[in-house]
Amino acid sequence: MNDRDFRRHVRHLGIAWLALIALMLASLGSAYLPLGIGNALAGLAIAVVKSAIVVTLFMGLARAGALLRIVAAVALATFCILLVLGGLEQATRSEQPAAFQQPQQLERHP
Repeated sequence: MNDRDFRRHVRHLGIAWLALIALMLASLGSAYLPLGIGNALAGLAIAVVKSAIVVTLFMGLARAGALLRIVAAVALATFCILLVLGGLEQATRSEQPAAFQQPQQLERHP
């Protein structure tokens, strides 16, 4: 790696770091705004952008080989399937509260 490539790499990392800090502050700021469901959507959008920055620059998937990209895609697909299954389980669970039993006094023997 020559000096010019090194400077370009450092510049890219610096820009990525600034972008991650800005996105963290945007996430913090959106948490204090009363947006309703918009808070969750904004948080998810910010998380996707931050993940894309980390995956492309820091993990190097942009320059990785085909096998590593396939493994990363399968891992992401598996994670998404687990999230969907967990959400379906939570959405279809029937509400069955536990049976209530009246409290009983214990007899005290002198």
